[in-house]
Amino acid sequence: MDTSPFPDRLDAAVRAKRSVLCVGIDPRFDKLPADVRAASKGDAAVALERFGLEVLDLVAPHAACVKPNIAFFEAFGLAGLSAYRAILRGARERGLLAIGDVKRGDLGATAEAYAQAHLARGGDFEADAITVHGYMGGDSVAPLVEAAAKAGKGLFVLVRTSNPGAKDLQDLATDAGPVFERMASLVRAWGAPHRGASGFSLVGAVVGATWPAESRRLRALLPDAPFLVPGYGAQGATAAEVAVAFLPGGRGAVVNASRSVTFPTPRDPATPWRAAIEAAARAAREELHAATHRHG
Repeated sequence: MDTSPFPDRLDAAVRAKRSVLCVGIDPRFDKLPADVRAASKGDAAVALERFGLEVLDLVAPHAACVKPNIAFFEAFGLAGLSAYRAILRGARERGLLAIGDVKRGDLGATAEAYAQAHLARGGDFEADAITVHGYMGGDSVAPLVEAAAKAGKGLFVLVRTSNPGAKDLQDLATDAGPVFERMASLVRAWGAPHRGASGFSLVGAVVGATWPAESRRLRALLPDAPFLVPGYGAQGATAAEVAVAFLPGGRGAVVNASRSVTFPTPRDPATPWRAAIEAAARAAREELHAATHRHG
């Protein structure tokens, strides 16, 4: 197992794959292919695991990482969480970095327990990095930073999210600028002691592609932070809008695509679902690579 710091492993994966694509795995049982549901005999958790592992096989040649969202597995109880675990392990077996989309954040012992669950090596839910809420402040993030540094893991702190309601709080003006810029300054401070050989910190930022002006501003404020960029694909952001989140040479970020890759709408409805997913992953990789390298 590679024990180098997460930001270095992420940077290396992007370079090796020539890909900034992160495939989100957010499976909904009613949208799964009919043959997957039939083979599961109505057991939703079995179907989620089967589908998730097949997605890993299909996207592995095209993606630098994957991001399973734990909520879609928690919905099916313990069996669903077993499927989530299997997909995290399956990603590692296929050489894919796995970002656990768990959005954890709390104080003291609770934060330490979250860190143990999702960042400790050998744990059931071990991921290479996780998404984190930072709006409770530094004491809610510190135990996660400490655990991530110890285990060679990473964090992506929600800074400027892709949803329309983000402006309700994240854009509020303060004496030091909008709230999301204050969060960015905290992310930089939390990550400053934890830079890898790549120059990037283990503390990254979630920065929505649907707000390109804010994304450009955050890239300037956070030159050392890896970005996880949602909003491309089904949420409507274009590859050109995504590109402003990158440093020159297409470095410093990965772009999440979930529904547009795992549940694509092919031009020909007769296209088998496996072929459609593989084609969608390949097309996203190529489009993003071209846009981010033009930007650089």
